[in-house]
Amino acid sequence: MTTWKKLIICSVSLIACFFAQIAINIACGPEADPYDYYVSFFHNNLQQTQEYKPFYFTGYKFLYDDDEQVSEADINTREWASYLGGSVKAADVEKVMYNLKGSADTALYIGYLSGKGNLPDSLKNNTFLQALPANKSALNYYRFAKSVEPIANVKSVYWDPKPKDTVSLQAAGKEALEYALAEKDAFVKLRYLYQAQRLLHYGGNDQDAVNIYDKYIAGYKSDSHVKGWSLALKAGEERWLRDTVKAAYLFSKVFAQYPERRVQAYRNYNYIQVKSTQVLALAANKSERAVIMAIDGFSDAGLNNRPLREVYQYEPTSDMVGVLLVREINKLEEEYLTPTIQGNSVLINSYYSKLADSTKLRAQNHMKQLGAFCEQLSSEKKYPEYGLGKLAQAYMAWMQKDTKAGVAYLDALKGEKLSEKLNDQKQIIQLLLAAQGIQQYNDVNEATLLPSLKWLEGKVAHEVKANTSSQDWGFYGQYPFAATARNFYQDIMAPAYLKQGDTSKAALAMLQGDATVKKVTAPSYQSINFWQNYLHSTAINKLVAWKKSSPASPYLHFLTQKLVTYKTDDLYELLGTAYLRERKYPEAVTALNLVNEKVLNKFPTNYYEDVTASADPFISQMPDYPKVLLNKGSKGYNKRQFAQVMASFQKQIKADPKNAPAYYFAMATGLYNTSTYGNAWYLISYDWSSGDYGRKSQYYYDADYIKTTNAEKAFIKARQLSTNAEFKAKCTFMAAKCRQKQIKLPSYSDYPDYNFKKMDLAEKDYDKAVRRNPYFAELQKSYSKTAYYKLAVNDCSYLRDFLGGR
Repeated sequence: MTTWKKLIICSVSLIACFFAQIAINIACGPEADPYDYYVSFFHNNLQQTQEYKPFYFTGYKFLYDDDEQVSEADINTREWASYLGGSVKAADVEKVMYNLKGSADTALYIGYLSGKGNLPDSLKNNTFLQALPANKSALNYYRFAKSVEPIANVKSVYWDPKPKDTVSLQAAGKEALEYALAEKDAFVKLRYLYQAQRLLHYGGNDQDAVNIYDKYIAGYKSDSHVKGWSLALKAGEERWLRDTVKAAYLFSKVFAQYPERRVQAYRNYNYIQVKSTQVLALAANKSERAVIMAIDGFSDAGLNNRPLREVYQYEPTSDMVGVLLVREINKLEEEYLTPTIQGNSVLINSYYSKLADSTKLRAQNHMKQLGAFCEQLSSEKKYPEYGLGKLAQAYMAWMQKDTKAGVAYLDALKGEKLSEKLNDQKQIIQLLLAAQGIQQYNDVNEATLLPSLKWLEGKVAHEVKANTSSQDWGFYGQYPFAATARNFYQDIMAPAYLKQGDTSKAALAMLQGDATVKKVTAPSYQSINFWQNYLHSTAINKLVAWKKSSPASPYLHFLTQKLVTYKTDDLYELLGTAYLRERKYPEAVTALNLVNEKVLNKFPTNYYEDVTASADPFISQMPDYPKVLLNKGSKGYNKRQFAQVMASFQKQIKADPKNAPAYYFAMATGLYNTSTYGNAWYLISYDWSSGDYGRKSQYYYDADYIKTTNAEKAFIKARQLSTNAEFKAKCTFMAAKCRQKQIKLPSYSDYPDYNFKKMDLAEKDYDKAVRRNPYFAELQKSYSKTAYYKLAVNDCSYLRDFLGGR
């Protein structure tokens, strides 16, 4: 589920080409994208209005979007333009009030607005400035507002805080009140009153500020949003005057009535930390209760139907009903769907472990309750987009693998007129249900999916074209259809193909799931991981053939379309690596002969020493560390060179049986050094991690990369064919090293229930097992008189512990 943005924060990588990417993972894993960290197919923006976008669900941020969805500047400038009338344009008001640079703003204040000069050429046609001098009340107010800006609008610098000029602020507040009381113009009078309250508020005189609001502003007859801004100040003042419940209640009113201050009100409501039951006691009507419960629901990242039910009870037509319902579905995706899909997946690409029984039961009970609410929503039809209820029911049925029920819920929507967004969501759920109903993918049922897959591709293309954001990271958070496509191909289709043994189509599905847009052209980490770790040579040969000649099948033609993005020699590099893993060395040579020489000679970098880490895989070491990469005068091997030497050893074993023990030993050394413990791991793996030591097998080549089983067999074969005791002792010790690597090292990931007592016992068992290596007994019994045995005892503490009876 991780994306192109900051895929690995504590890792380093060397990209040679698409498939020849080598990374040394030294430390930690991906940084979570707060908008794309769980598997989701239920879009969070289904409402017609996006006013409540900041309150969409994400468990990684306080708010989904920190920005107000309605501009206070737009509202204020429209009010001024309407008040001044005539030909005054709101855009001209905004330019002067909000967008002039400091020097130009100052020059305007001391010049034209003071009657001491003309307008500069850049503002000569500004309708706001043309109209302002003709309205003395408006002009005097505007000049006053500009005069107090230096003391009222002081930037806060965290590391260099400056004390507020409370004396000047309070003096200016009293001056504003005097102007307000003398002013006859209602529009200007309200703004003077707001300034008086604001300046006293900033000056720390909360009681006087409250008095101004209560006496003059609360009952002021005006629809201006300035009253809402004053109400927000009043809420803050009540907070500092210790009436926190009243403060929270007032912030809830600001939240409801003034969308330009909604995020601010929500933040302050939550900072106060009062119980919703206390705030509800002050609510004057059902609408106010609905808002209070909605804020409660928006603040809850856990499964909780209560706010949704109560908001619907109080105000069933509110947009907040839909937002809260979708939030609960998204929470279920995070808590239930994602671990269900990825925790049980045949793909090893998830940080999620198998879903705990207690979590599963809690989520299922929640879905049962939520389903009952959705039935009420659909049947009562009070909520304008009541079809959302059936969509949610169908989706929850899909999540619980009840395909029949899911189809029935969607059938209930036949004849209903859905909005474009709801209809798109319906199409997505239909695709999911259709895929879920397929037991075994074949030409027939694949063809039935094709129209829906093409529809989804069209949706992705349209949203990518329509989105003008310059943001390059967090891609899928901006493109919900692209996220849906990726999740469907990579979390639904690819595992299904892999489960039925069709890794070539699984690879295509992974690639198809990667959206291509603007600067984002590289495949995702998930696709790279799959192609590099799951594909045998037979599957890659299929992919090569499909790239050379597009399949006749419309479905396969569609699925192979992204193969054109990558060069053929990239595929041959991957094919050669697969042959190396399968120990088919002549075939590896043939494939790697088709790969660009520069690509073959790209080696990983040893970032501790800042040198290229090419190695001679035929260096035999008694200890694994420190690794000897090259002997004096030797050079590192690339994949083709290694394949050529290993293929020659295979021939020489037959052609020169007298020296077969030496050839087997050299091959065994080569196999061992291509493991994670050796000096040339890059010959069969595209990445190295310290966490690979002793882990359980995950990939088909882990018999060599992790367990070193074939190296052990080759060392024993060399011993069997030899008559030299020293050589046989060396073979036995090297086989002991291989056998040690087949003992799984206990890991915290083995104990998702955090049972550290079990882990402690497992670690003790591991310590015993590595000291009771069966080859140690053979060394002691048969080779104790050899010089190599003495070296081994001196070097290997495990062997010494074995001899000491530990």
